[in-house]
Amino acid sequence: MLAALPVTFTFRKYSKVLAAIVLLIVSGCAGTKRIPADDALFTGFNVQVEGKNDSSNRQKQMETELAGTVRPKPNFSILGMRPKLAIYNTFYTEKEKGLKHWIQTKLGEPPVLISAVDTGTVSEIMSSRLHNRGYFNNAVLSKTNIKGKKATIDWTAYVSEPYRFRKLEYTLTDSLPVHQDIQQTKAESIIVPGEPYDLEKMTGERVRIDANLKNKGYYYFSPDMLIFSVDTTVGNRQADVLMRLKREVPSASLRPYKIDDVYIFANYNLGDSLSVSDTIDYKGYFYIPNENYVRARHLLRGVFLEQDSLYSRQDHLLTMNRLSALPAYKFVNIDYKPDTTQQNKLDSFIYLTPAFKKTLRIEGRYVSKSNNFAGPGITISFRNRNALKGSELLTVEFTGNFESQVGGRGSGTPPEGQEDTNTNLSSYELGVQTSLTIPRIVSPFELRNLRTEFLPKTRIGLGFNFLNRVQYFQMNSFNAAYAYNWRPKKEFTHDVTPINLQYVQLVKITETFQELLDRNQFLRRSFEDQFIIGSMYQFTFTNQLETNRTHQFFDNFILDGSGNLINGLQSLTGAAEPEDDKPRTLFGKPYSQYVLAQNDFRYYFNFGTESQIATRLLAGIGYAHGNSTVLPYVKQFSIGGPNSIRAFRARSIGPGTYDVSQDADSLVFSYFDQTGEMKLEANVEYRFPLAGFFKGALFLDAGNIWLLRDEVNPDGSIDREGGKFESSQFLSELAVGTGFGLRIDVEFFVMRFDVGIPVRVPSMPDGEKNVLSDLKFGFKGDNSLTLNIAIGYPF
Repeated sequence: MLAALPVTFTFRKYSKVLAAIVLLIVSGCAGTKRIPADDALFTGFNVQVEGKNDSSNRQKQMETELAGTVRPKPNFSILGMRPKLAIYNTFYTEKEKGLKHWIQTKLGEPPVLISAVDTGTVSEIMSSRLHNRGYFNNAVLSKTNIKGKKATIDWTAYVSEPYRFRKLEYTLTDSLPVHQDIQQTKAESIIVPGEPYDLEKMTGERVRIDANLKNKGYYYFSPDMLIFSVDTTVGNRQADVLMRLKREVPSASLRPYKIDDVYIFANYNLGDSLSVSDTIDYKGYFYIPNENYVRARHLLRGVFLEQDSLYSRQDHLLTMNRLSALPAYKFVNIDYKPDTTQQNKLDSFIYLTPAFKKTLRIEGRYVSKSNNFAGPGITISFRNRNALKGSELLTVEFTGNFESQVGGRGSGTPPEGQEDTNTNLSSYELGVQTSLTIPRIVSPFELRNLRTEFLPKTRIGLGFNFLNRVQYFQMNSFNAAYAYNWRPKKEFTHDVTPINLQYVQLVKITETFQELLDRNQFLRRSFEDQFIIGSMYQFTFTNQLETNRTHQFFDNFILDGSGNLINGLQSLTGAAEPEDDKPRTLFGKPYSQYVLAQNDFRYYFNFGTESQIATRLLAGIGYAHGNSTVLPYVKQFSIGGPNSIRAFRARSIGPGTYDVSQDADSLVFSYFDQTGEMKLEANVEYRFPLAGFFKGALFLDAGNIWLLRDEVNPDGSIDREGGKFESSQFLSELAVGTGFGLRIDVEFFVMRFDVGIPVRVPSMPDGEKNVLSDLKFGFKGDNSLTLNIAIGYPF
């Protein structure tokens, strides 16, 4: 994640640029600068459907559909302004090259003239659309309104009660099996008696029947072999729909086929000879040429075409999707040919083109992390897409980062009389992470092969990381995991990690850091050498793959636990009860015991042209118990930053009303992130198009983190006073921020610039928490703007 970048420039420095942009937009919003004398700018239109006797209540739906037929569309506008037209007018040139020409053609848009709109043709298209929806008697009229150099058009469609389906009949009398198979599908018809006549439903009915037949062996059948006739003479505005097969249909299309031989070319490249002489017969499949690339027993888990089974489009697509997901292959194609010796049988040919087996990638970068540490980094990544001849993906990543703290933490200024210790903090980090992803479920139990288009996976991970905070400590961390991932349906994903191991070890600390640990009990327990031994379950639901939905949902639930099984086993064996200063150990080291749950729910409302309201509600809670009194530092919650509350620096809020700048220890103020055991965050964002790949956003964020219990330091003082969650006052402790953003969205890449405006700061005294009136138009100091530069959308 790319966090907020430190920004040192002031708002005044760029005020002239912003003013110029505003003047540019205003100067071109009229858009009539280059309109011919005898013409006008087409600025908008209105479509209205008048149907006093129409009982179908489809007027609004039909108005939207008819509006989509208007061509050409008026120039893009927002809030009454036409920025793309303004750019075109401002940078207009008759030259066909140069910077002005590029801006004019790529970012601008020429004026759409009223003379370009053929109202007669558009009205005919609208009338045809109404006819297709059952309004056989309709009239469409248009009126052009010209005022000065601008023009609008009003279309009015007059309709009456639509014709409705009375019945659907399949006129199939032939004794061929295809007629019987079509007749059996009638109960699933999408043409329902009593509903308004709809040509689109009739077309959909042909497609539905074809899909059904394709799964019953009719390989050569197609929807255009079915023909409809409609009888509207039955009276009372009703229509009888008759469906039959065309008279001249190839005989091959009217009979089902079975799969005979299945040939798998496991190492195929264009131009290869298709000789099948060098073949392995494995469980009835012809595997060509050998198992030197991917072993047949592993590959056949993704093949659902079986000998002597009826051809099925469903099995065909399932096989395509499963094989395409294998890392070892970049192209998959399946072809069928009639068997030369047996009638009504097909031979199947599966062609698998290998991907590059091994790749090495070196990536250099300059990173800015959530704790304001910034510096250069390098990642060397090695990939083997077929490590064990089963299409296993082996990834080894070596990382190195050098960082120094380049700016404040966004929490204010140091306490009075203390020196700002934000400078000269530096660190470096070295790590290696190895993962093996196996495209199947590997378990001690025999499991049936899931009939899902998504590849089930087993992940094995192992890693080591060394962190050196030069002024404070050196830390080693080890991790290992064994996990399963599968998707029974496209909306649901399950991720189970039965083995999740981590070990964190402080190997060297400075005297200054030791003094700090001795004084701060919470910090000392967070940095203790400890094991994290547990399991994790993650469930995700989303329907965002269905891009045409008006309402889209996403929900991700995580349940994480550590030490519970180990602690239970030790209790059964009679081990001494754990104490705060004497926890139970494993291999001589304490282990964490906790349970943690988090849910991330999102709702997206899509409307207009690329406009969207995106909302998110995120809640999490973690509870340390038994062998632990504090959650491990890596499991604690934080809030703020470019993907959270964007008016505040990352990890600079909370817990509760705790004010880190008033902490008695300057090291705490300067270095450590603000974390908690409970989190609540809500976001709402309005996203809208601007021009081309430029998108805009207005947002409102709120949230905070809290502690579940007070931590008492050795001197009797409460650590992070005000951080405990109180149900009666948590709403008054929410941090609130708003702002606006610009996004450069080129489909495969999104660059985001968000300006956050603080509204409510929970750490401020009562009566002073609302800071909007004290806003400073700059990016430096308290109550100032926060610029977030990030990759991708925040949620």
